[in-house]
Amino acid sequence: MKSVSSNASYRPWESERFPWPLVFLLLTTLGAFLLDGGYAHYEGQFFLVNYLDVRGPFSTIFSAHFNEWDCYQGRELSFLFGWLDAEIIRYSARLGWVHLYSATHYAGLFGAAILLWRALSRIFPELHRSDSGLIVALLLTTPAALFSGYYYRPAKILTAFFLAAVLSLLGSMRERSWVISPRALTALGAAATLLGLSDRLGVYLLLLLLIVIVLARRFDRANMAVAATLIAALALNAIWSAAIGPRLSALADGNAPDTIDQIVRLRFTFLRQEHYAPALALFADHIEYFFGNFGIISLIAAASAATLALSRRREKRPVLAFCMVVAATVALYVAMYARLTSLPWPASRRVYYWLPQLVVVATGAAFIIARGRLIFPRAARLTTPVLALMIVGNLASIPRHRAAIRSQEHRPWIVQSPTVRECIRERSRPVSDYTLDAPYAQLCGAVRAAVEGVAWTGIPAAQPNPRLYCRNTKPAVAQRH
Repeated sequence: MKSVSSNASYRPWESERFPWPLVFLLLTTLGAFLLDGGYAHYEGQFFLVNYLDVRGPFSTIFSAHFNEWDCYQGRELSFLFGWLDAEIIRYSARLGWVHLYSATHYAGLFGAAILLWRALSRIFPELHRSDSGLIVALLLTTPAALFSGYYYRPAKILTAFFLAAVLSLLGSMRERSWVISPRALTALGAAATLLGLSDRLGVYLLLLLLIVIVLARRFDRANMAVAATLIAALALNAIWSAAIGPRLSALADGNAPDTIDQIVRLRFTFLRQEHYAPALALFADHIEYFFGNFGIISLIAAASAATLALSRRREKRPVLAFCMVVAATVALYVAMYARLTSLPWPASRRVYYWLPQLVVVATGAAFIIARGRLIFPRAARLTTPVLALMIVGNLASIPRHRAAIRSQEHRPWIVQSPTVRECIRERSRPVSDYTLDAPYAQLCGAVRAAVEGVAWTGIPAAQPNPRLYCRNTKPAVAQRH
């Protein structure tokens, strides 16, 4: 436990008893308040209808056709929690509270905040407990944290949560001077495996963690044990996504899914110059959104702090690991843009996809601040006011981000949400009385039927955009989603 000085400079938020978890809970709740009842993403409404179908949990959870548009990704854990979100929506509507929130998002975000807060000061002993709390508060005031609680696939928040869990376990090992018990390795292996099963980004993060473990400190027995555990988790994920998961999907759908979409086409992804400018712009925006939303000032401040902290010749291994993380993150942004060119759109650049990267950025910020405290001890007193100012900047930017999210691609889903919720609530009126797009009329009918415990006929059934299907799979014959 870190002690707090009793001199005149003592500040209450530096106390071990300061209620940082309460601060995190309030910021997490703020996100739910801003979404005002929630809404369903266009794809998310098809997922919701699928999970509430009478086919049963196995057929709905393991269906690559309904959950991945036949483009298998090996992230069935997100389907399980998507199903749980749907069940919470159903039971809430039965009790009279109609909403379209993802309960997984809020539980996962709060859990990730607690885990990361505990992890950062353990991984970086020079970091004050208050620094960890302020860094996590920065994360919770980004648009991706505040505005991603609508109903969709909870893959990214699960990835962020399990990444924080892995970092927390590594922090505990470091706190114990890398004396690692079999129980700790088992917990690490379980968290790492679940990280990979949450989303394909989880597999990337496992590879990145493995590289950092090798680079950050001398390779000893503890490093070998941790590396072996991460390799085992990668192997389990490979076995699942190549054999077990596709087989379960075939049993659920009656036909095998297309697994080719798991492959990253290196030449197409990284040898096209047009992929880099949008990807770097996205990365720069997310640095700005994290560090105060002060435009170019946020970028200059972050880059200057990193340059100063890295320029002094201290331990070279952590510096090399940090640079590797930055390079790998840029490569990830390029790969994500190459795969989904709609990411720079106003809402997409602010929500959902970036939750795991926020944990990476928070960890990088902790590294820079901890290193700065060692190299520039006199300037360390500026850390708290600067971080607090950035949190204020993030909070002040909320109206701007909210307006941007409501401006284009998410606008029709948000605008229809109050009508959808009213349609679900007023079950005595026919769905046709409400002016809704076909997919949202279908959502209302499906939730109503699930609340009443009856089969929903769904005639006529809404059909998803054919472009949602895997490019290597012919569009399926019309089926109810």
